[in-house]
Amino acid sequence: MMGPLAAVNSVFSKFFKIMGRASRAEYWWYIGFYVVVMIAAVSFDVWSLGTAGVVGKLSYNPFDYFSTYWLLINFVPSITVTVRRLHDAGFSGFFFLLYFVPFIGGLMVFIMMLLPSKPDTNIYGPPPHLPGSGTNRRMSTDRSGTARAHDPMQGYAVLDRINEKPTPEVIAARKEEVRALYEQRVLGRPAPT
Repeated sequence: MMGPLAAVNSVFSKFFKIMGRASRAEYWWYIGFYVVVMIAAVSFDVWSLGTAGVVGKLSYNPFDYFSTYWLLINFVPSITVTVRRLHDAGFSGFFFLLYFVPFIGGLMVFIMMLLPSKPDTNIYGPPPHLPGSGTNRRMSTDRSGTARAHDPMQGYAVLDRINEKPTPEVIAARKEEVRALYEQRVLGRPAPT
């Protein structure tokens, strides 16, 4: 289960990412954090207006208030996490547009946010609560044959060994492999067992 700090970190690290899935915990911890900070920002704005004298210092410039900055900072991540949460519940991200339907649209999206995650992998990816999900990791093996996570720079490691001469055992094994493949594919002989 995702905690509040991990959820907020996940949402802000996927700032522009619409593809994928967001669990209920990730979504609701982020929304809770957003609301708490928004209440604090609005409270500070009201307090600063009260201490400066509301009548003479009321500003019509929205950038004079901290709550405006908080709204701008969270505009994109709140949309992307909602779309990913819709994906997790098994809906298309276009259901986000229901927010623009008067009266009932916001309520419908709210209900969709409460629905549980689909347990299986869907077209948007694996469930976010599975270990290692969210990343599409391929497994490869090293020289000893043990599995390890894929290293994107692995192909360039060959360039470090390009001038190494193969041992006679490696050359003999390669020749035997080519011979067996030739006999099987060209001559039609069955593969040795």
